[in-house]
Amino acid sequence: MKAVRYHRYGGPEVLQVDEVPEPHAGPGEVRVKVQAAGVNPIDVKMREGMMSGGSSLPSPVITGLEAAGIVDEVGQGVTGTEVGDAVFGFTVAGAAAEHAVLNHWAHKPDNVSVVEAAGMSLVSETAARVLRELDVKAGDTVLVHGASGGVGQAAIQLARHAGASVIGTASESNHDLLRSLGA
Repeated sequence: MKAVRYHRYGGPEVLQVDEVPEPHAGPGEVRVKVQAAGVNPIDVKMREGMMSGGSSLPSPVITGLEAAGIVDEVGQGVTGTEVGDAVFGFTVAGAAAEHAVLNHWAHKPDNVSVVEAAGMSLVSETAARVLRELDVKAGDTVLVHGASGGVGQAAIQLARHAGASVIGTASESNHDLLRSLGA
């Protein structure tokens, strides 16, 4: 299969398309035929070596942490997900490839495109983690700064789902968006 990898740290010029062996789903994992891959600031930091602690790159890396696609292989112990399901989530070894293995995933809502879904995992997990750490529950009021960004939009919706009231800050041009999400 084809995959976008880097063999050394650097800018976008180090990315190249390589032929690599297909991955397979292990226990508790699913493999997807990738339809879209998310691109995040952390992907750039990793590719540039900012997360390496000064160590050299031990082996080529397939870029991308999150993907959306159609399940084509289900690992042992997986329940509630079958071959043919549309899902999105975090990859085990890179998203910018024809196939990717996911170790954390959710079913893609019908009203969300695969492109949108490919970019939802990181922002949703970040928002959920913060709300969990704050122990947000029904009746609480949550203030979300930068609420029109990806993490902010997810935080608004998750906090509202928990029964909290949300106040969101953003530029005036984004106020209608925030109201439509429940802030």
